[in-house]
Amino acid sequence: MKFLLLSILISVAAAKVSTIKVTGTVLCKKQKQPGLEVVLKESDSFTPDDKLSQTTTNKDGFFEISGQDDEWGSIEPYVYIFHHCRILKEGCRTRSRYDVPQSAINGVYEMSYIALDIAQSSETYEC
Repeated sequence: MKFLLLSILISVAAAKVSTIKVTGTVLCKKQKQPGLEVVLKESDSFTPDDKLSQTTTNKDGFFEISGQDDEWGSIEPYVYIFHHCRILKEGCRTRSRYDVPQSAINGVYEMSYIALDIAQSSETYEC
């Protein structure tokens, strides 16, 4: 039992805090998209993914979101953008996922322009 407790303490002590900041401007059919929900999450293997932060796009479709998490290795952040661009069914919304590259960890990932009218393989629909 002491060995297990010691192992857990060492694991927690070995975890390091990593940060990420993501910026971008969201477009649908070349129009800036204000008021969209943007969520920054971090992927976990054995537990539900961590929600690091949440914001909405401003009047110009721009967002800036940041967060941090302590993980054993490097964090694996991604951004969800919830929108109604290309909706196929009334009352539904699209959840588009964008992974953050590892090279941006502890820095800024500038997504520039994000065209929601271009389908992503990782999109899902919420109805």
